[in-house]
Amino acid sequence: MSKTDKLVKLAVVAGIYIVATIALGQLSYWGPIGFRISEVLNFLAFIDPFYIISLTLGCAISNFYSFSIVDVFVGSFATLAATYAMWKTRNMAVSILWPVLGSAVIAEELHILYKVPFFYTFFTQAVGELAVMVLGYFLFKKIFKNSAFLDRIKIKPDNKKLESIKLKNIKKG
Repeated sequence: MSKTDKLVKLAVVAGIYIVATIALGQLSYWGPIGFRISEVLNFLAFIDPFYIISLTLGCAISNFYSFSIVDVFVGSFATLAATYAMWKTRNMAVSILWPVLGSAVIAEELHILYKVPFFYTFFTQAVGELAVMVLGYFLFKKIFKNSAFLDRIKIKPDNKKLESIKLKNIKKG
């Protein structure tokens, strides 16, 4: 893949994240309850570490519209850590936990900046993130079986993580 192709791939995914976040407005920036639909894109990082950059960049730019400039850095760090951990995780269902646990970073940020209760905020952030990630899990489990889609996003069909998703479905069916 050429440098131009990589840059386009990075920009498109970051752009989708940004548009999905900003377009859903208050739902994406809903105070102590985090329900950012664009977080489903984190599953791209599960199969290809290149998407970690795209998702972190998309989160950083989206967070310019959030409650604080601090969130540009703190929220982006949480995304970077969560997507990196997702990539390192072998099981797609288990990888859901990393963004959910990353909600603790956002809860601590809100606790420090606005003195909101940490555990309540962590709980509400985590519940919203869990809902989005479970939805994304089922969505991407289907998407990752679509060879035309995988070809478009330049994911090699011999990706071991994709093989494990396909094998589990073959064993069940």
